[in-house]
Amino acid sequence: MNVASFLIRNPRQKREDLGDYVLRVVLESLQEKNASVRAELVDEALSFYRGRIVDSVEEAAEERAGSEKRRLEAQLAELKARHQTLEATHQRLVTSYPTSVPVREAEEARLGAYRLARERAALLAEYPPGTPTMMSEDIREKVKDPKPKWSK
Repeated sequence: MNVASFLIRNPRQKREDLGDYVLRVVLESLQEKNASVRAELVDEALSFYRGRIVDSVEEAAEERAGSEKRRLEAQLAELKARHQTLEATHQRLVTSYPTSVPVREAEEARLGAYRLARERAALLAEYPPGTPTMMSEDIREKVKDPKPKWSK
């Protein structure tokens, strides 16, 4: 069916709803005296209507897909920008970190961790918590600091 020729033979009025337009064309077609021509005209009008409905549904689906695609593209662009920002921050931090630790700092950190572990063990030996016991006092007094590992 040729849509253009159908619309030329049956002009659509301004602001006429598609359903009303097809109903008007069908009613006009039913006034035809020849039954085979009448059936052909009604079939052509209904075919036109089906085509318009299919086009409308396809357009709506394409519009939804397009808006979803635009939303996802915007979200992707935002995530890429955020990734670049984080990547730049990571690079800056990597370049600012020292590649080695001075021996004095390493020894102080090792000693601090040891003292913290010793105090934690003493606290766990106290009962009730916060009340010193013989065992907690022994831990504090008899467990000595370690010898330096990297320095003399």
